[in-house]
Amino acid sequence: MVMVIITTLLVIFVSLVLKCAYETISCYWFTPMSIRKMMEKQGVHGPKPSFLLGNIIEMSSLVSRAVSQDMKTISHDIVPRILPHFVQWSNQY
Repeated sequence: MVMVIITTLLVIFVSLVLKCAYETISCYWFTPMSIRKMMEKQGVHGPKPSFLLGNIIEMSSLVSRAVSQDMKTISHDIVPRILPHFVQWSNQY
């Protein structure tokens, strides 16, 4: 009787671990990859993201570089200062 309970609990535990692993892999790998393929079919290209971090490192370096420079004139065109990665990628791709 004890062996049946232990086996049942082990099967439940292993199935929960496998479900969590599948959900994690699906969220961080399969879904972004399928979105990227759909966008490439529509002609939208961009920088290739790295696993788990995507393009966060490149984005943060571009933002820190843009914010570190003083604004020469005061203007309402602040997008290149706040979101320089969008400006660079739209010009590049």
